[in-house]
Amino acid sequence: MHLDTQIKRIHKTLVITSFNRELYEQYAQGFWHTFPHDLLDLKVYSEETLAIKTTHLHLHCDFVERNSYRPVSSYKHDSVRFCYKVYSIAQALEDWALDDYDRLLWIDADTRFHKHIDEDWITHNLYKGDCLMSYAGRHNLHSECGLLLFNLEHPSTHSYIASVRKLYDTDMIYLLREWHDSFVFDQVRMQYEAKGNRFHNLAAHIDHKVPGSHILAYLYGDTLDHMKGKRKQRGHSKEQQNHEKP
Repeated sequence: MHLDTQIKRIHKTLVITSFNRELYEQYAQGFWHTFPHDLLDLKVYSEETLAIKTTHLHLHCDFVERNSYRPVSSYKHDSVRFCYKVYSIAQALEDWALDDYDRLLWIDADTRFHKHIDEDWITHNLYKGDCLMSYAGRHNLHSECGLLLFNLEHPSTHSYIASVRKLYDTDMIYLLREWHDSFVFDQVRMQYEAKGNRFHNLAAHIDHKVPGSHILAYLYGDTLDHMKGKRKQRGHSKEQQNHEKP
């Protein structure tokens, strides 16, 4: 009897995020207190010691030390601010994911959960077994990378993440038009797609621009709120009020 392995199989996912003491006080405590700790394994990467349990982040140090002097004109060129995600993902592979997990889920720390997510929710909403990574693409704009699911059983996943990290380690990121993580993930993704690797665009079925380009609110606003940008000061995303499942 043939079984649909994507549905029947029991997966084990490591969820990771990153924040320091200041960001915890500003907004990340909302992530921590609404995350379903009893349903999923969570590791918080931080360069500082916090009152909550964290894993010390260290891979970013050389890049930050070399490049902190660079002026920042907008988020598109704030390379240091957005390097922590890349280095947290890379370090998670070294620390945990090689032996213990078959999926790695990054979620930005400016996220609050309205409903509990678990392995079944991830499988149903994010996972596609033959794809290296799941991401939310947007029309005429870089992808939304506040939520990324990496398939650790895909033969090219570790190479993909290493290629992203290499752009930071070598400062080759500064040869790109934009220097934030979403743009970098997109550029390397397109290179890997050209080699035949498959990626899962969670928003591929959406043929129009969603309110505020807030694609995660449109897709999963009933479950979580990614309060990116000025939404953090408001305490919620206004796009949530008009949430409509596609």
